[in-house]
Parts: sequence; structure tokens; C-alpha cells
Amino acid sequence: PNAAVSDPVEPIVYYLDPGTPEPIRSALLDGARWWNQAFEAAGFRDAFRVEIRPENVSSHDVRYNVINWVHRSTRGWSTGGSITDPRTGEILKGNVTLGSLRVRQDYMIAEGLLSPYENGDEAVPEIEEWALARIRQLSAHEVGHTIGLGHNYYDSEAGRISVMDYPHPLITYENGAFDFSRVYDVDIGEWDKVAVTYGYAQLPPGTDEAAELDRILDEAWEDDVRYFSNQDVATHARADQWSNGTDAAGELQRMLDVRRAALDRFGEAAVKTGTPLARLEEVMVPLYLHHRYQVDAAASVLGGLHYTYAARGDGLEPFVRASTQEQQNALAALTRAIQPGELTIPRDVVQLIPPRPPGHGRTREIFPRYTGGAFDVVAPAVVASRHVVSQVFESSRAARLVEQKAMDPSLPGLGEVMDALIAAGEPAAGDDPYEAEVRRAVGRVVVDGLMALAGSAAMPQVRALASQKLWQVRTMASERSTGNDAAAAHFALLAEDIERFQDRPAEAWSVPVAPDAPPGAPIGSPPMDWLGGGWANGAFEAPFAPQSMGRWGGAAAPWGWAGGPEPACTWLAW
Repeated sequence: PNAAVSDPVEPIVYYLDPGTPEPIRSALLDGARWWNQAFEAAGFRDAFRVEIRPENVSSHDVRYNVINWVHRSTRGWSTGGSITDPRTGEILKGNVTLGSLRVRQDYMIAEGLLSPYENGDEAVPEIEEWALARIRQLSAHEVGHTIGLGHNYYDSEAGRISVMDYPHPLITYENGAFDFSRVYDVDIGEWDKVAVTYGYAQLPPGTDEAAELDRILDEAWEDDVRYFSNQDVATHARADQWSNGTDAAGELQRMLDVRRAALDRFGEAAVKTGTPLARLEEVMVPLYLHHRYQVDAAASVLGGLHYTYAARGDGLEPFVRASTQEQQNALAALTRAIQPGELTIPRDVVQLIPPRPPGHGRTREIFPRYTGGAFDVVAPAVVASRHVVSQVFESSRAARLVEQKAMDPSLPGLGEVMDALIAAGEPAAGDDPYEAEVRRAVGRVVVDGLMALAGSAAMPQVRALASQKLWQVRTMASERSTGNDAAAAHFALLAEDIERFQDRPAEAWSVPVAPDAPPGAPIGSPPMDWLGGGWANGAFEAPFAPQSMGRWGGAAAPWGWAGGPEPACTWLAW
């Protein structure tokens, strides 16, 4: 322990599934071996090794750490878990399962952005390397879970600080060319080194362990190498999944520029010769939604906080609200994302996509349609704008906007945010007929979002403000409903639907749901069922998961649609 770097008494060895094909095999080996960098930073030489699993070793044997490869053409998730000794917490076995879907997804992302098949049959080694770069990062990520690390979604000034982030491919566009030379990480992150040093380093005899561990974290903190995880992404203004950089609004603006440049050059060159042109839609979907997760990041700035898990005496500031400028920039980027100029599809692209031929039926990988077999030019705009509106009008975010305005009138309030989105659906003189139809679709999406808030938001003032805006929109729509054109028809139905919503039959009266007091009697409460549900508001409620909290954040166990825990890493649809 006194040496700067020492040989391990027993190295940690992982065994890769021998059925993994090349070049994926080499990529998985390379990515998993990145962890040797972290263990070397913690003082161990060649302490983390990855080898091909011998034929006489079973992947189920608890004595061996394994990386399994599953070939699939459908969506699934990769996972990293461990078997631990319940008596000591010692990790006995790391078990990783990786799926081939990631290769397919990155191929389609690259094909959509680059439209690389100019001749129709050429090999594009750059796309293969792009996809393999993702596989290296994926291997490192899931192995990281097995050695005890959680997700780290913090947007650091130091750049990409952890392979435990969910990475979005970084593509830039300058001087008419796309640059993807830094598409994914190429080695272990600074946070990963900190975490391994904190958890695995052997300190010299006589060291004040508590003081040394504090020093490790304090130095990382000063370098903006920090930890925020799953529970932080909705509220922290700089904790985001699938996001690059520290300026969420600026990054969304940049990604919209990249997306538009790629859409304007999108065409037959996105698929190889002999591919049905109807399948251009599969390649266009990840391009059209290239910005979707950056929308989430920008929305988290609205009503967002810059906070720490401060403890008494540590000198940390518990939180500050995202500044007025930060929030205004985020709102500007989000409203840009629902403008017709961003949502329309180039006409020459539309002309390339026929109905789907036999054997190539519709799947969930393409856009929903109003138009039956024909490609729908409006539904993609509805999908993209609905994502923006649902993020901005998320109920707890709306409540934070109300409360931040009450605490600091200089900050944006919910009413201002609603007005900005409503304005995106109002007629514009410069729109062509296609843009006008898309704008009407956006206006409908915004009104639907207002009705959702007015009808179901938990905070009464959120419902009040949403209801007020609906009255204003209804009045405006009624005034614009006279005439015999498409716009008048749109506004007439909008006014009628708002009226129907406002006149909906009321439910039988009951005591309004309000925040309940925590338990007060000093005689205990019914025991919590951590897997099945919990006791709250005087009744047994739906399943929930405990949260661990501390200075560096914590992670809540995610819950699936069936009420059961999801794997640690689920593949969110592109």
C-alpha cells in the first residue's frame, strides 16, 4: 500500500462470451479493459483483466465474472449486475449481458445523418468504426455497474467524465461537412477513476481513512467531477441523459442546426442499392428525432435547480435556481424545436417514400400515421412537438415554475412558458400551405397539453393557470373560426373541443387530494412493503422504491409498467 503502484495479490478477471463475433469481440474486450486505467489510478498494476471465456467454464458459475453477448434484431436492454455476499457486501460475481441492437441503431443514426451511399454499394468503414465505438463504451458502462458504480449523468465543465453516463453521439457540422471524430468516449472517465479509487484503493497503514476519502471527493469536486444520477435528471439543471456539453439550450440549438443540415441532404443515398425506398423511413426516424433527448435536457432547465446534497458543516450551497437567462435560453430553444421550419420534411424526400411493399410491413420503428398506407407528412411533426410539449408541461415542472415565480419574480413563470408555446401554434403570414398545416398540428398539441394540465395536475395553481390559458385560447379560436378555409375549420374545432373539455361532467365530489402530513404518532406505522407498495395518505398505495441519498446523490430503483423493477440500463428508443 505504500507504493504508488503495486501488483495485485489477485487480479479481477472478466471472461467474454466466446461466441461473440469479430469485430464486436475486439471492441467489447477493449471497452471492458478501460477499467484497468481506473484501477491503475487507484494504485494497482494490471489488476483488471478481460479474457475470452474458456470452453470448460460455464457463464453461470458463480466463481467467474462474465460478459455475455446476445444477438437480437429487436429492442432489448443491456445489463450489468452482480452477485454479492449478503453478509459482507463483497461482490462475488459480475454478470454482464450485452445486446447487438446497439450496432444496428448506430448504423441507422449514421446513415441518416451522413447519407453515405453515393454510389449505392460502397462500404463505409467510418460507420462501422462509429458503431464499434459505441460498443466499446457500452462494454465499459455495463462492467462498471458490476463493480459497484451507478449512472453518472452530470454535465461537467471537464467534459465527458464517466462511461457510466448515457452517451449521445457527438456530431458537429461546419463548412458543409459533418465531423464525428469524437462521436463517443475512447477511454475511462475522470469520475470513474475517482469512484474506483474511493472504493478499491488500499490505504497505507496509519492513514486517517475518513479524511483521505473526503480528500478524494473534495479534489474531484473542485475539478467539477461530480456525481448525479437517475433521480436528478428531472430537477437538476445540469444532470441529463443522452446529452453533451454543459449548456443544454445552446446544445439543443446546435443539434437542430445539425439535424436540419442532414435533413436537407437526406435522400436515396441513405440506403444501399436494392433496398425498398419505403425503408428510407426507418433511417429518417432517428435523424428526424436527433434532438429528442436534448429537448429533455433543455426542459430540465425550466424551473430547474443547481443543487448539491449538502450536509451541515460541509460548506456547500444547497441550491440555486437556474438563472433567468438560462431559462429564457432554454425556452427559446424549445420553442424553436416546434416551429414548422424545423418540423417539415423536404418535399423531395417525401416524394421518395412510397407505401411499404409486402414483407416490409409497418413496425414501431417508424412514425405512426393518420394516412393509412401512405407516408404521413404531418404525423412526424405531431410526434416531435408532442415530445417538447409533454416535457415542458410535465406536472412537477409546471409546479416548480409557479413557485419559482412566487419566490423570485424575475424568473420565468408558468404563464410565460405557456404563452410561448401557444404562440407557436398561431398563424404566420409567411407559412406555405404545408407549414400552415404543421403549425395547426402544433397548436392542437399545445392545447391538448394545456387540457392535460388543467385536468390532472396535482397543484391547484397549475390547474388554474392552465384553465385560464384555455379560456384565452378558446376566445381567440372562436374569433378566428369564421370563414370557409382550413384555418377557420381548425380554430372552430379547437374552440369546440376546449368548450367540451370545460363542460365535461364533473366527477362525484370528494375531498380534494392535498399534501398529507408525515406520520406523527410515536407508536410506529404499518411496515413498508418495498417490493409491492407502500403506506401513505392513510391507505396502501402503488409500488414505490426506496431512495438512497447523500452528498453525491443517489439512485432510485426504476419501476416498469407492470410494477416490477427494470434492469439498470434500459435502451430508450431513438
